[in-house]
Amino acid sequence: MKQRTTLRGFTLIELLVVIAIIAILIALLLPAVQQAREAARRSTCKNNLKQIGLALHNYHDTHQLFPYATANPGNCIPADPNATITNHTGWLYLLPFMDQANLYNQFNFSAATGQHNKTSNTLAGGSSITTGNAQLGTNIIPILLCPSDDGGSTYSGADTNYGTGVANSARTSYGFSVTTGEYWGGNCTYWVNESKTNRTMFGANSKCKIRDIKDGTSNTVAVAETTLDVDDGECQIWAASSHVGMGVMLKASRGINEFRCCTWRTPPNAQFQPGRLGEWGEPGSTHTGGMHVLLADGAVRFISENIDTNTRLNLANISDGNPLGEF
Repeated sequence: MKQRTTLRGFTLIELLVVIAIIAILIALLLPAVQQAREAARRSTCKNNLKQIGLALHNYHDTHQLFPYATANPGNCIPADPNATITNHTGWLYLLPFMDQANLYNQFNFSAATGQHNKTSNTLAGGSSITTGNAQLGTNIIPILLCPSDDGGSTYSGADTNYGTGVANSARTSYGFSVTTGEYWGGNCTYWVNESKTNRTMFGANSKCKIRDIKDGTSNTVAVAETTLDVDDGECQIWAASSHVGMGVMLKASRGINEFRCCTWRTPPNAQFQPGRLGEWGEPGSTHTGGMHVLLADGAVRFISENIDTNTRLNLANISDGNPLGEF
């Protein structure tokens, strides 16, 4: 007589337990996947700054000085009353050292790259030539964008206050380290007129050399991160300075990763948007806890948003003679 085999399936309770276990495993796995992806993006961001550091030093080797942050910006009264407004940025001159020689060769350096002209001085090349340069500024440079930042990579407007006069001007996640005195009021302090103890590596018409960095190249910030979107104003574009766009102010009074805005709101600083800095030109990033900086020696460091204020200020200055704390 053949013995019958009884097949037993899952009970409903067992099936629910299996589904619950799978759900728990997925819930545990997803954050790990997201963290791995962010770690990769953060690594790319760090590598971008390393490449910028190589470009800066190759430029210095070729020309015996670093490029300026911006030249004859239209937001300042030129040091030379007869000078024309160019709004050039240092990124233009680094293009050949960032595998962008073809783009570099298309620029007309006798003309301005942006139409912002707050003063009554002449705009170099006139608006028609400027528009040609400005159109080139719509090219997105991958090395100038942090992949962790989901903000817009272009400025959609075409006004002369924040854009270059054409739509889709390309933004940058990084800015040359500048002082706070190079933005407002028309009478901007040009780099050569700043006190040596207050100078940063870059500025308006700056011409810094390695020998000028008395505090040491490993103790001085050259380039810092900023966010692609800000609450008050606009992020800088890479091809031209305008109402903003002269660089990143590591010495900003509000510090790193200040996502609250603005003092003129009621109540003050009522808006809080993590990953979107409150003001243009401020240092910060979408990375948790701080941001990357490129030091003058080419090293890239991640500095905490809780860094001591004096240490942050000393990192910005090139020759203040102050001892540097831990960072």
